[in-house]
Amino acid sequence: MLNPTSETKTTAAADAAPTASSRAHASGPGDSAATLLALLDEGLALWPEYRAQLSSHLPMALDALQQLGASSQRLREFQRHYALRLRPVPEHARDAHRPECMGRIEDYPQWFAHYRAALAARGRDGLLRAELPVLMPGVSAVAFHGLIRTGHALRHGHQGELAAALAYWASRYQPLPAPTDMRPMTLTDWLAALRALPGAEAMPQRGLIAERMADWGLRADWRALAGRLPDAELPALARGAAALYAATASFTVLHLITASAALRALQPWLDGEPGSARQFIHAAAAALMASGAVQATAALPAGDEAVLPDWPRLAADAIAQHDDHVIKLVAACRAHAAADPAPVWQAAAARALQPKTPQAP
Repeated sequence: MLNPTSETKTTAAADAAPTASSRAHASGPGDSAATLLALLDEGLALWPEYRAQLSSHLPMALDALQQLGASSQRLREFQRHYALRLRPVPEHARDAHRPECMGRIEDYPQWFAHYRAALAARGRDGLLRAELPVLMPGVSAVAFHGLIRTGHALRHGHQGELAAALAYWASRYQPLPAPTDMRPMTLTDWLAALRALPGAEAMPQRGLIAERMADWGLRADWRALAGRLPDAELPALARGAAALYAATASFTVLHLITASAALRALQPWLDGEPGSARQFIHAAAAALMASGAVQATAALPAGDEAVLPDWPRLAADAIAQHDDHVIKLVAACRAHAAADPAPVWQAAAARALQPKTPQAP
């Protein structure tokens, strides 16, 4: 695990950002990668939430910034600014035994100790193949943030951060009631059926996304639809979420885009586990209804590629942001676009970078 005490001489980035953001590219990728690992080391001492069940985005945003090309200086600046809201982990558990129950945030230190020991004993691949099928039924936990944090941890290969991500997922594990009908529908028909569910405006308007998702899970009519989108529609669902975000700037839909990117990153360890895609789709149905955005529009514009900013410009603008969700969204959209080229990813990233107006839930 790298923990450098000084940086090497900086160099200009190959695809320099516009002048206003040039300071974000003041060091080479090797420098910022080493800085990222050092900052992740420091972050292991911090609690994974702040205030009332709000997930710490520090490790995820740092990874997204480095992925987009941020310098070591920018990573440290972001860390100093963000870490002020976080408190230390009260204690590092010495007991590495697996906790008896999932979904108890107070067990986070023990889950962390357990997964750190398991990584050392079994290796990354063995642990992920064993644990991801166990965790996926609770993928809706804290609005997908266990999944999202795990996806970021995989990219940079920091073992401690991977243990922390899995520990957070396990300690906030939140399964939804099982779907009651699995007959397949097309994405268009599925979204139309969700949009037609009555009484959406009368649902409790809770502050947390995960709470609103759980409320929808209690509805029998929702459970009859949630499982009806086939696994093969996952890429189209992700593109649809990007188009919906471009149209609405829904904060909840934003999480579907970043969660879909994380699921794509985890797919090599989920091959042969067909239930995992269904579990994600099930949670996505809850998030779509919790957002209110799926009821708000039936037209999902894909965006005009000719007038959209290119990825170097979008990355540079995201690096200059202090909004962790915007940073992560732009990085996720660029990752999606690399695997599934379509202008809708640029449209979603560009919408996130627009001057802020009040967002939908």
